Amino acid sequence: MIERMSWPRPPALHRLLAAGLVIILVASLAWSDLPSAFAQQRGRGVDNLPALGEASVDELSPAAEQRLGDQIYQELLRVGAVHDDPETLDILDRQARRLLLASQQLGHSSEDRPFRFFLVKDPTINAFAMPGGYIGIHTGLITASEAESEVMSVLAHEIGHVTQRHIARMFGQQRQGSGVMIAAAVLAALAARASPDAAMGMLSLGQTVALREQLAFSRDAEREADRVGLQILAESGFDPKGMSSMFERLSQAGRLYDNNAPSYLRTHPLTTERIADVQSRLQNEPGLGRGAILGNTLEFDWLRAKLQASADTRVDGLRNARQRFLTQMRENKFSSVQPQSSIQFGLAWISLQQRDFAGALDHHRQAARLIKGHPQEAAATALLDHLQLQIQLASAPSPEQKRELDRLAAELAAGHSNSRALMRSVVTAKLSTNSNPDETATMARALTQQWPWDPQTWALLARAEGARSRRTAQHAAVAEQYALVGATAAAIEQLTLARTAADADFVMLSKIDARLTALRAALRREQIERQQSGGRN
Repeated sequence: MIERMSWPRPPALHRLLAAGLVIILVASLAWSDLPSAFAQQRGRGVDNLPALGEASVDELSPAAEQRLGDQIYQELLRVGAVHDDPETLDILDRQARRLLLASQQLGHSSEDRPFRFFLVKDPTINAFAMPGGYIGIHTGLITASEAESEVMSVLAHEIGHVTQRHIARMFGQQRQGSGVMIAAAVLAALAARASPDAAMGMLSLGQTVALREQLAFSRDAEREADRVGLQILAESGFDPKGMSSMFERLSQAGRLYDNNAPSYLRTHPLTTERIADVQSRLQNEPGLGRGAILGNTLEFDWLRAKLQASADTRVDGLRNARQRFLTQMRENKFSSVQPQSSIQFGLAWISLQQRDFAGALDHHRQAARLIKGHPQEAAATALLDHLQLQIQLASAPSPEQKRELDRLAAELAAGHSNSRALMRSVVTAKLSTNSNPDETATMARALTQQWPWDPQTWALLARAEGARSRRTAQHAAVAEQYALVGATAAAIEQLTLARTAADADFVMLSKIDARLTALRAALRREQIERQQSGGRN
C-alpha cells in the first residue's frame, strides 16, 4: 500500500462542531468578521482564509477566487476528504474534458481557465463547485446513475456555475451567506478527520443557512447553469436527455425520502420550472444532441461496478454488495455482455477486498472472457491489468511469486505508461520486490514528471529514494508531497533536511536552494495574509 502523510490528531469532535457553530453564527452577522473568527480558532486547527483584498467590488476577482479555491482544496486534501482513486478519476476527468472543450467552443470558457475535478467517497447523490474551478463529485452520484450522460449532465451543470461565475457573484450579492458557505466548507474538512458523517452534516448546515439568504439568486443561477449545461452536454456528444432523466431520478428520490432527500436537491433546489424548462428545450430544439453517442462506455459501467463494490468495505457491506451482484446475475436481465462483464468486474473487486484471491482471479478471467472481441475491449484492458496487479500485490507473495510479480509489473509498465493508477501500482509492486532499486526510482521519478500535482506520486518517489539510501532526494520528494497539500512550513523543513543530508551534487543543491526560495516566499505571503485577515474587525 502507498504510504500516506501523518498529521497531528484532531481535537475532540464536539470541540470542532462547537467552534464551527460559533464561526457560522459570526459569519451570518457580518462577512467582515469571518476572517477574525478564523484567526481566533487557530489553536484548534482552523486555518485562516486568505486575505482576498477585493471587499469593495461586486464580485470576487478571478485571482482571489483561485487563491480561495486552492486553499479550501488543499485543506480537503490534507484531511483526507478527497478520495484517492486515480483509476476512476482519470477516466471521469477524460470524459469531463470533452465537456470543457465544448464549453470553449460555445464561448462559455477559455483554455486558460483552470478546472480540477476530484472525488469524495460518499454514498449521497451530490456534486458541488468551489471557487477556482474545483468540482467535487460524490461517488454516490456515479453508483446511483443508470447512464453516463446523467453523470455528465451534473458535471456540465457545475461547469455552468463556474463559467458563469456564480460563486464570485454570490460574494457581491450576499456576502454574509457566502461567508457561511466558505466557513462550513473548511469546517467540514476539519470535521472529516474525526467523522465523515459529521463533516457532511456540518457542510449541510452551512449550506442550509446560506440558501435561506440566497434563494432568489440561487434560482436564477440554477436556471442559467441548466441552460449552459444543456448546451455543453449536447455539444460534447453526450445524450442531452441525460439531464432530463437525472432530474426525474432526483425528483423521484425527493418524493420518496421527503426530508431526507438527496444532498444535491438541498444544494441545487429542483423546481418544477427548471424541469419544465429543460424538457421544453429538448422538445423544441430538434437539433439539440443530434449525433450524440447513446449508451454507456464499457469503462463507465466497470468503474461504476467497482465503486459499488467498494462503497462499504466492512464485512457486512462487502457481503451485501456481493449478494446484490449475484442477484442481478441470477435474474439475467441483461441482453448484452457489457453489463454482465461489469458484474464480474465488480465481483472481482469484492473478492479482492475479502482476500479471496482465487475468487478474484476467477471473476477477472470471466470479465476478460465476456469482452473478448468487444469494440471497447482495448479500453478495458488497462482496468483488467490493474486489477490483476492489485490481486498479485495483495496476496502476500512467496519468493517465487515475487519474481512473477516483478515480471508482471515490468510487462504492464511497458504497455500502460499513460495509466496513473496502474503505474502507481507498478512502482508499488517493484518496491515490494526490491529487485532493482535504481530502476524503481527512475520509474517513480517519471511518475512525478507526468503527474506532478498528485501527492501520492511524490510519496512513492520518497519511498523509492529511501530504498536506495538517497536521503537528499528522499527529503526533497517528501517536501513536494507536503507542498501540494499546503503544508508549506513542513515542506521547507524537509528541504532544509535535504540540504544537510550530504549526498547531493551541486546541481541538486542548486535546485533545492531555488525551491527553498520559492517556498519561503510563499510562506511569507501566507503569513501576511493571515495577519491582514486577523486585523479585519
